[in-house]
Amino acid sequence: MFNFIGRNRRVAQIVMVIIIIPFVFFGVDYYFRDVGAGGDIAKIGDLRISPQAFEAKLRERQEQARQQMGERYDPATFNTPEERFSVLNQMITENLLLKKANDDYFRVSDQKVVDAINGISAFQEDGKFSPDLYRRVLLQQSSPMTPAMFEHMVRTEYLKAPLTEAVQTSEFSAASTAARYYALAGEKREVAMASLETADFVKQVKISDDEIEAYYTQNPQAFQSPETVSVEYVKLSKAALLAKIAVTEAQLHEAYERDKKRYEQPETRDAAHILIAVAKNATDAKKAEARKKAEDILSKVKAAPDKFAALAKEFSQDPGSAAQGGELGKVVAGSFVKPFEKAVFDAKENGIVGPVETDFGYHIIKVTIHPTRQPPFDEVKSKVEDDLKQNGASTAYAEKAADFMNLVHAQTDSFEDLSKKLEIPISKAEFLTRAQVAQLADGNQKLAEAVFSPDSLRDRQNTDAIEFGSDTIISARVIDYKPMAVRPLSDVKAQIRILLGNRKAFELVRAAGEEKLAQLRQGKNAKDIGLTFSKPVVIGRQQQQPGFTADVQTEVFRLESGKLPTYLGAAVGQSRYTVYRVEKILPPETPSDAQKQATARTLSEMKGREALNAYLQNLRESAKVEINQAKLDAVK
Repeated sequence: MFNFIGRNRRVAQIVMVIIIIPFVFFGVDYYFRDVGAGGDIAKIGDLRISPQAFEAKLRERQEQARQQMGERYDPATFNTPEERFSVLNQMITENLLLKKANDDYFRVSDQKVVDAINGISAFQEDGKFSPDLYRRVLLQQSSPMTPAMFEHMVRTEYLKAPLTEAVQTSEFSAASTAARYYALAGEKREVAMASLETADFVKQVKISDDEIEAYYTQNPQAFQSPETVSVEYVKLSKAALLAKIAVTEAQLHEAYERDKKRYEQPETRDAAHILIAVAKNATDAKKAEARKKAEDILSKVKAAPDKFAALAKEFSQDPGSAAQGGELGKVVAGSFVKPFEKAVFDAKENGIVGPVETDFGYHIIKVTIHPTRQPPFDEVKSKVEDDLKQNGASTAYAEKAADFMNLVHAQTDSFEDLSKKLEIPISKAEFLTRAQVAQLADGNQKLAEAVFSPDSLRDRQNTDAIEFGSDTIISARVIDYKPMAVRPLSDVKAQIRILLGNRKAFELVRAAGEEKLAQLRQGKNAKDIGLTFSKPVVIGRQQQQPGFTADVQTEVFRLESGKLPTYLGAAVGQSRYTVYRVEKILPPETPSDAQKQATARTLSEMKGREALNAYLQNLRESAKVEINQAKLDAVK
């Protein structure tokens, strides 16, 4: 209960997502830069979104996807009209909110921005904000940022937050509405299933050679083999160099003596506590009563310090630590409230301090000090060896990486010289697709783009040196290329026969299933028409059930429940046709108070999202948003 939690976690989370995923950052003024009449992609009243700003945002979205998806990333997926419009719509919405915030004179204090940044763990060392680490993290992004740029981003998030959160949290749901929603959402139904399998109808189907040839002729794109390359490549990595480094016992002792301070274990402090809780706004009498109780327990502790854990289990009102004898573990600056931390770090020796007053009540604290310690050589030998090898590998990699980049272009049509000088093997791989080429660089698409570039395919020369990860570099050269081509009919004839056979069999399955469904609805017995239903299962509205697609599950709950059983039929892909029989309606369980409250919150959140959408739509209409579709389509 004493862990530090930022007061504005949502803003911190948004900002951290932006840090973790490399991106291109531009200020609000960039998005609205006027580039001349008729040259804009969108207008928002007097403001404009230029093609350059849109392209930057589109690249940002693509880079986010690349980082998240790795080798599964396909640039073509993000080069669609839908994706373009989504990006533009996001830009319009964000800037409408910022414009509204500025028009309404919203302001964010410098101190609020500082507090938010200080609370981000990525910028902290030993629990404290580090200005040096802050600058390093920002500069390490694929598109480096200055502190001013990042601080502007944090301020922007705070500016927008009151507008969206005020709307989203303004909706409430009446208890009667929540009760009706709970009754509807909590209803369950017993459903049995009977399926007709496509595989059982395949034998009834005959596919002629003419049908196969016609399908092949009409669908050539379905039988295209992807373009492939055969390549030779060289790869330099710190990991490979590390494996070759050996160090002697003498070198280890020398490194230990030279860097003894590095292996010193700093002082740490552990704490355990007994809490007598009292509300921050409690009356003076309540506080005095709680303090008196804490002092009485303190007397017991001082009389028998070895019984601290037992007394904590008996008296402490901190549910998170009482069962563990009050143990809180290591105290790190910034992880506990300030009065508590100060008491722990002010302690001169092991012992008991308190009562210490915080917003949570009164604490009796047991402090255990682990003084600074210099471990002997044998204890840290493996650490010294690892450090020595890592440093050696880093130095070797830095030197060889520079040579690698030069040698790649010194002999452009071969890796022979590079291989000999840097002692790196030349590897070969044949018939690789784009995705497989990227996998040579752990999914880095830059290698695939370089290998499959027109120049590389034509000239068969070494690609540029491409770095991936933090300590690996690669270059490749095309030695053979096979363009995309339609496979001959003889190679795919059997495949087409199976495909067409399954399609025709599925048509028979669907027809048979729909006929049996109609017979059931007319009152026919399932066994008389050749159907065997499974044991019924219970399904709910809000929990996905195996064997039920989302659409089928929705339809099951739309069926009239006045007369049971009732039936529904649906195709499951092209593998089967399933008939569903609803046999029983099960009312929801009586909700607990907690469930009632949770349901009310869910409804309020749903209504809040609807209100926010309406609010954003109203902002768009008031600002007269215009989109230049031709310019949007023209962006590369």
